[in-house]
Amino acid sequence: MRMSGKELISLFLRELLAGKEIIARCELLYRTYTYVRRADLGASERKELQKLVGKPIAPGIFASIMGSDPGFNLPRRDSFTLIGGRIFHFSHTKKYSKADFDQAYRQFLSSIPELRILLRDSLVDLLKEFMAEAGYQPSTEGGGELRFQAANRRARAFVFGSIRSIDREHRATAEEDCILLVPSGENLAPFVEFFKEEGERAAEMGLQIWVANMERGTIDHFVGYTADMDIYRQFSNPRLAETVRTHWNSSSRL
Repeated sequence: MRMSGKELISLFLRELLAGKEIIARCELLYRTYTYVRRADLGASERKELQKLVGKPIAPGIFASIMGSDPGFNLPRRDSFTLIGGRIFHFSHTKKYSKADFDQAYRQFLSSIPELRILLRDSLVDLLKEFMAEAGYQPSTEGGGELRFQAANRRARAFVFGSIRSIDREHRATAEEDCILLVPSGENLAPFVEFFKEEGERAAEMGLQIWVANMERGTIDHFVGYTADMDIYRQFSNPRLAETVRTHWNSSSRL
């Protein structure tokens, strides 16, 4: 008998947590997105999981592992510590030695190339869901570019692993919006730096820079504006770009 999507996700995560009792927060998050994608959920399975963990499924499962709503019955990783500037999670019911934490950090460092790939794939998943909710369908994907189309609009999107890695040579056109998607970070400084140095130029080029909060499963615009109200209504904080422009421009003049 074929395992259900929920059973597959549970199996993948239990195997991961059994092999990595101390795990980096970002790794657990990216792999949760990956396992949800690998489960290839049908419409009914997706609705069932959304009743348990909320509409953004991967963030809901991740939150459950962190020790919040126990809608998804998985081992908890409800304690944390900082190692090398990264958050690592583990269970409060077990004691670990310094050697255990050192080993977990070494494993994480060796996984970074793979995790960068998983991050991009997870951002693509989140972007596709966001655009679908706004009435857009993916048309083509390749060469690092995603294209979407709705009844009367088109958009090109590019996904980057951080605000610092953005390629600013893209431009919007009258026919297409141009979206650059980056993940949010634990440190606000790179966003402040980017806005003060490149924000005005990016906006003049018609670029829209969006920020994905993967732990919440939300997307907001950081630089630029969309003229499509169907997209605008999908942002969790639609006024974020205006707030950033008002406050960060003011602070830069002090």
